[in-house]
Amino acid sequence: MNINISLRNLSDNGEIINYIDHRLSFAFARTFDKIAHASITLSNINGPKGGIDKQCQIILKPIGMRKIVVSEKQESLRQAIDQCLHRASQCLNRKVKRKQVLFRKQQQKATLHSVSLVS
Repeated sequence: MNINISLRNLSDNGEIINYIDHRLSFAFARTFDKIAHASITLSNINGPKGGIDKQCQIILKPIGMRKIVVSEKQESLRQAIDQCLHRASQCLNRKVKRKQVLFRKQQQKATLHSVSLVS
């Protein structure tokens, strides 16, 4: 998986990048091989004013599926990252499961069709 992390109106001390790497490996442990590219954008919308202004946006490009875009605003950056990764992971798991179900149905139709041709 190719990962791109960008920060807007935030200072980079390396701690945030390490935190994101750790959370990414945990959130996508089962589906890591199904993601071609992940883009994460962290931003401070209001600047130093405070309030619910920390935003995390994740864009996932799964292999063979449409991209997934999830955005979350929270008071703290870590909360925004955690919520956003959780929602993106759930969405990717649903897409993978849906694709597996469709594949199984197609396989069943193909075997039924081949059995009816043989008979």
